[in-house]
Amino acid sequence: MAKDFGDVFKEIRIDRGYSQKYVAEGIMGQSAYSKVERNEIEPTFRKWLLILEKLNVSVEEFQYILNKQNLTEKEKLINEFFSLNYNHPDNLELLKDELVAYLTVDEDYLLRDIFYACESLIALNTNQSVEKAQSFAKKIWERLEKFDKWYLLDIRLINTILFIFPIDVAVNIGERATKQLIPYNNLKEADILLINIEVNLSVLLIDEQKYLEALSYLENVIPLCKKYQKYNQLAIAYSRKGIILQKTGKIDEGSEHIAKAYSILNAIEDTKLIDDLDKELSYYLDMGFKRPLQLEISRQD
Repeated sequence: MAKDFGDVFKEIRIDRGYSQKYVAEGIMGQSAYSKVERNEIEPTFRKWLLILEKLNVSVEEFQYILNKQNLTEKEKLINEFFSLNYNHPDNLELLKDELVAYLTVDEDYLLRDIFYACESLIALNTNQSVEKAQSFAKKIWERLEKFDKWYLLDIRLINTILFIFPIDVAVNIGERATKQLIPYNNLKEADILLINIEVNLSVLLIDEQKYLEALSYLENVIPLCKKYQKYNQLAIAYSRKGIILQKTGKIDEGSEHIAKAYSILNAIEDTKLIDDLDKELSYYLDMGFKRPLQLEISRQD
């Protein structure tokens, strides 16, 4: 059975061993709170936040408990897209088919953009033309560029296909996205998204030999990676900083940062990322590989 707000409040309160009187105190009368738990009334947003604080539960955890049984078909499709490995075209094809089925019945701007993102990533991963991949990515950008304000979901979406654009366009979009995150300062989801954007912008700027600009992004995200224990991104940031330092003549210091990157990945036993890092370093340090590593920048693990 699907849960409502009141069901979740009651479940958490009982698990905590709290009384209704304790939870309601200072927020609303006990009788009113009892009606909230019975789903007879809904609290205002401010009171909802105060109840969560009293229950010692974050907004994110509450939403997870509530939504794991209550997801709509649209929400399931959105979650599925953002949890995908974008290097696996078979999974993208399956999701694309689900999106087509939904959009045949009910048109939706966001799901249409996700459909375009799937098409773009499929084209890129099945050795179709880069131009075809860019044509689908451009459809997403054409809608979003009209808006003065982007929300986190918009930014996550554009970042899934950021690297598909020509470098100058991608850098412009990425820099605009980072500015859109400023109002969300210190919100965990926004900070993690910022990490992914700026780590990926760094490699685009390295391609353009704009080493100081790339380094400024990496210096910004390294403390955030440590704060949120994002060790994969920290390793990539160290490695790319090492590339920049070597490219700008600081060979020993660059080597130290690259060694840090490998130490982190060996410690967490991420053999896949170690292999990807090998290829990226080989590419940028003239050892023969043809393509740099692209982070799955929409993932919010």
